[in-house]
Amino acid sequence: MNRHILAATDGSNCAHRALQYAASLYRDVDDVNITLITVAEPVPQYLHSGSASAAVELSRLDKIDEFMARREEECRKILDAGARQLVKAGFPEERIEKKEIVQSQGIARDILFAARQGKHDAILAGTRGTGNVAAYFTGSVSRELVEYGKNTPVWLIDRPSENPRHVLAAVDACEVCLRVLDHAAFALAGIEGVKITVFHVIPKFRPFISNEESMDFDEIEKFVAKASEKKVKSLLSGTKDIFIAAGFDHSCIDIKIKHGSTGVASDILHEYRSGKYGTLVIGRRGIGGWEAIFPGSVSNRLMNSVEKGAVWIVE
Repeated sequence: MNRHILAATDGSNCAHRALQYAASLYRDVDDVNITLITVAEPVPQYLHSGSASAAVELSRLDKIDEFMARREEECRKILDAGARQLVKAGFPEERIEKKEIVQSQGIARDILFAARQGKHDAILAGTRGTGNVAAYFTGSVSRELVEYGKNTPVWLIDRPSENPRHVLAAVDACEVCLRVLDHAAFALAGIEGVKITVFHVIPKFRPFISNEESMDFDEIEKFVAKASEKKVKSLLSGTKDIFIAAGFDHSCIDIKIKHGSTGVASDILHEYRSGKYGTLVIGRRGIGGWEAIFPGSVSNRLMNSVEKGAVWIVE
């Protein structure tokens, strides 16, 4: 098994913290490569138009050469700094590659194209970059990576936690959740000290009813909750087998089912924070589960609410 992570960097502190996270996961694993990628700004539009004057045209070409030389130097510095950050955090230098691309379709789309072209297993990114070449991850680009990254897992990191190997995989009640767990098992295989909790919240089935009717509704709610738990247990019954097949010991995997409120994202966040996890794995969207009840709200809120640690968004 060979895994290849594409790590976007703009040279910012947040990008470097994301690289620290990757190194802390994979420094002792010998089948993972990390490709550092930075997106260079294109030649300014005003330099594209030629001139009938030979002197003006020569000046324009000189300015293009000067711009490209400066851009190449900036990108080299960004990529070299990223490589130093990985090595400093313990990741082997021989498993680091570097790639510079020029912005064409937009930063997020260009990174996603490079990931698909290179058949990378995931994209790693910081969430608050402010580098000189491009301000990648002020929020919009990270959202676009998730929005357009169909079939490409995206790992977003603001600040690494002390324990990135303590993983919470929050899944909903649909078959798509198995693909989320497949990715987690693949990406985490062979890492010492990994502990994974597969977590599901059964939301309350509580439509809008009057106070007078609420007492009569309790029995219906209990029935629905019991039926939901039966369905979830059936779906998750093979969960441990996914991880065991990837080489995990069964003692490393736990399954938790919680009867919660209509605030599914809040329940997941509470579990993540109180359990002192360092990595949260979620689906980009569900079918028939949480996202059918709260379209887009769960994954979006989780992506924007985890301040410490990593959020993996998987299709």
